[in-house]
Amino acid sequence: MRDTRKSIDLRSLEQSFANAVAAPYLSQSKQPCQKRLQSWRYRSYIPLLHRLHGQLTGLRTHHCMVDNRKLVWLQGGNPEGEPVLLLHGFGSCKENWVPLLPFLMRHYQLFVPDLPGWGQSHFCAEKVYGFDQQVERLDAWGKQVLPGPVHIVGSSMGGGIAALLAARHPELTKTLTLMNAAGVAGNDFTPFERGLTQGRNSLIAHNVKGVLDLLGTTMANPALPLIMTPFACWDLVSRRHVNQHMFRQLLQYTPCETRPSVSEIKAPTLILWGDKDNVIHITCSDTYKALIPHAKTKLLKGIGHMPMVEAPRLTSRLLQRFWKEEEKTEARD
Repeated sequence: MRDTRKSIDLRSLEQSFANAVAAPYLSQSKQPCQKRLQSWRYRSYIPLLHRLHGQLTGLRTHHCMVDNRKLVWLQGGNPEGEPVLLLHGFGSCKENWVPLLPFLMRHYQLFVPDLPGWGQSHFCAEKVYGFDQQVERLDAWGKQVLPGPVHIVGSSMGGGIAALLAARHPELTKTLTLMNAAGVAGNDFTPFERGLTQGRNSLIAHNVKGVLDLLGTTMANPALPLIMTPFACWDLVSRRHVNQHMFRQLLQYTPCETRPSVSEIKAPTLILWGDKDNVIHITCSDTYKALIPHAKTKLLKGIGHMPMVEAPRLTSRLLQRFWKEEEKTEARD
């Protein structure tokens, strides 16, 4: 009876965000335009980043078919190094990791995908892009591409996906890092999270001001939104209907209760959280710690929602320290 009650308590923790936000958001938020969803095609107005990241990092672009759609990723670094998988967040793409890559590529083999439906990976209006579906697509991709168990690092939405991937596919997981990860509720809401309960979503930009506000919400350094808006504006605004559709699906198709869940993660886990996160409340790190008691937690002072962009050198140092500590622990065992 006690184990059953504990299991129910953990499940309620895992479902806390969806339980608080899904119904009010889905009932009050604007439905995406179906015609524009069907006609949308990827056209990046940040080709400079696509050209430059190869020169800056030496990583090359690859693609394969997953679920009958093209999935694109960057790959490179040290081919003899331990493999690292980096999963981006909502409204983002693989290029968000570019500031971090030079600090990792000397010692690690890097795999940096555009999650299905995001960036250069194909979007299909008829597909479902909930957490469960994305986890299984990544598993299918990993079986084709990854050389073995990897250090998984997930940011925001990518953190929620990474957690389920580690729980359901331990054979793919060497360690797990949750970086300002989505998927659970804390003891309070950020203004963004509170807005969701009223049908508002500031992560979906409709114009230049919306992009500035979005980036200002995600980063504590006020200079970074001004620098990044010219590069990000077209992509974010042009795919606003797609982003509306995909955000609704994340809440509409919540993780299956009969599948392995976050509380079943066995891999060594690090919870990294910027203490100035205005997207996902800092107390969500406590929720993840309650779900994964063996996890280590590190709060980043003065950093917002995207540590790999705001403080790439510090983020790299913390990741590598964690990986090396776990390697030593594994060697002793």
